[in-house]
Amino acid sequence: MCDTHAHDDRAQGRLVSRRRVLQGMVGVAGLAALQSAALSPRGVPLAARTASATGHTAYVLAMHLHASSSEGEGSFRSHLAEAAANGFDVAWFTEHDWRRRSMFRRTRYHFLPEDSAVGGRWWLPPLPPVGSLQADSGGQLVSEPTSPDDPAAAKGSLKLRATSTGDALAGVGHRIDSGTSSLLNLRGRILGRTASVDVLPTATGPGAWGELRFALSHHPGWRDRPAGIVSLVYRLRSDVTRRTVTRNGATGIVDVPVVNGRWQTVTVDLAGDAYEVWPVIDPRDNSLQEIEFRASSRWAAPAELFYGYLRFDEKDYDGLGVERDLVAAYAEKEPGVLGLIGTELSMSSHVNQYGGPQLPYDYGRMDSPEDRSVELRSSLVDHIHRQGGLASINHPFIPTGPMRATTAPEVARDLLMIDAGGADILEVGYGSRALLPDHFAVWDTLARNGLFLTGNGVTDDHSGHDWAGQEGRFYTATWSSALTERTLLDGLSRGRAYVGYLGSFGGTIDMTLDTDVPMGAVSVGPRTSRTLRMDVTRLPAGGAVEVVRGDVDYAGAADPNPNTTVVTTLGAGDLASRSAIPIDTGDDCFVRLQVVDATGGVVAFGQPIWSLRTPPPNGIPPARRVRG
Repeated sequence: MCDTHAHDDRAQGRLVSRRRVLQGMVGVAGLAALQSAALSPRGVPLAARTASATGHTAYVLAMHLHASSSEGEGSFRSHLAEAAANGFDVAWFTEHDWRRRSMFRRTRYHFLPEDSAVGGRWWLPPLPPVGSLQADSGGQLVSEPTSPDDPAAAKGSLKLRATSTGDALAGVGHRIDSGTSSLLNLRGRILGRTASVDVLPTATGPGAWGELRFALSHHPGWRDRPAGIVSLVYRLRSDVTRRTVTRNGATGIVDVPVVNGRWQTVTVDLAGDAYEVWPVIDPRDNSLQEIEFRASSRWAAPAELFYGYLRFDEKDYDGLGVERDLVAAYAEKEPGVLGLIGTELSMSSHVNQYGGPQLPYDYGRMDSPEDRSVELRSSLVDHIHRQGGLASINHPFIPTGPMRATTAPEVARDLLMIDAGGADILEVGYGSRALLPDHFAVWDTLARNGLFLTGNGVTDDHSGHDWAGQEGRFYTATWSSALTERTLLDGLSRGRAYVGYLGSFGGTIDMTLDTDVPMGAVSVGPRTSRTLRMDVTRLPAGGAVEVVRGDVDYAGAADPNPNTTVVTTLGAGDLASRSAIPIDTGDDCFVRLQVVDATGGVVAFGQPIWSLRTPPPNGIPPARRVRG
């Protein structure tokens, strides 16, 4: 690899050096155009968005997306391609803050059976063997020999031996597993990371070598590279005298000269090598997913190597700035999708920030990724609000931090005890459709108690591919006067939004009480009966609209259950003939709409409207307040 090497930049008609790209310049727009793999949504497509009589459009948002700053295989490029292919208007990224900030990254590994650091353990499970191997092939951790450069008092090495039974390629390998308490803390963006590993080859040659494999992120296909995860494989070869770089589809192959019989250090610049192999992929849009150590053999040649002392050298860079650069540059590739940057504050209970400058939260001293004993939800929400953003309580049924509630009453009670932390949004459409009843139970219980949260639908997708085929494929559509972050935030804060399940609902949902109280609003007034006017389009075949009503009685944590009932069901014919129905508002109440398919399962839902006779004890958010 040579830092002064440059590639032909056909899109701009000039040369862009690899060094310039890797230094964080917005070089993506100057790279050759990426071509997305052919994708099509399954089931019901999303409706074309046209402005309503009030001049508002229902813009479809993919919320809570994770890309190459987080632990999954998704890239910003692959998510944006999926958004375009499935008819979305917005891809809203919320990377984990502690991964973006490179917190708790492990920098040293000594190949010990119990090798722990920053509160978590790494170990080396074997990979499935490849091909036909002789009986003495395999791998194990050993205490001798070890790298003389490893300064640790206790250290080991990984011994790998592979001998094929014939001419065909065969091999053995082990991978680093950093799960459980380490929370996959080797994963994260490759920018600024240089990896070094000491290796002792004792038997390599033309038919036998060692391999280091680094799996990166998922990208759309381009020319002869298929869509999928790209990987860098470093072949450690004693039969070559110079470093060479080639590629085979989604795998970049770097041949590295090594010498048999002595320890030596192999250092790899993952971002630099990724750019050299695939100049059309911005190297900054890659996360390190997996590290594998292998021994490969063909022609019955024995391969034996010892791997020891893995370390990472990490340089600081502006992680948030890189994310913004990538989204801005990719706008040229997917001009129909607005990419927005948020944050998942996730070192305690997980809270998303939408909007605002995304300043880092000060967690104080935390010694490991599992150091989450402090209740921070209200503090995190306050931090987000100080920046002018909206705060979302994420995946309420996935225990995080000190919260261990798992049933609907437990989750509702937990949130009632802190008034939902003052958050603006609750993830109601999360995971599979089968989970909706429990999410509705929590949301309706909060509504019963005068807590006014917009229920959104998210994917929490980390993969960046096959959105239409995933079980968790909820989207949020926000009624907005324009496609900008500011107007979308305004719509979300007002509850001017609905949620659908991709492939099952492609229409729109809106409603008003009388003519002056829009969906999501809170009306305070003396009227005992009001007219609910519904505007729902494209019901699924055999489906219906259900009108759900609940009393607002401020029962509190003593009764953490919903009191909602379905008061009216309207099929497509009914809706066409009577889109307005009376609602009893003699008692404080709320009402919302949900769309069911022919099986009775909910495929979409709107936001509540609250009709109150007196102001609620905790007040009303200004964006939702309506007199009437």
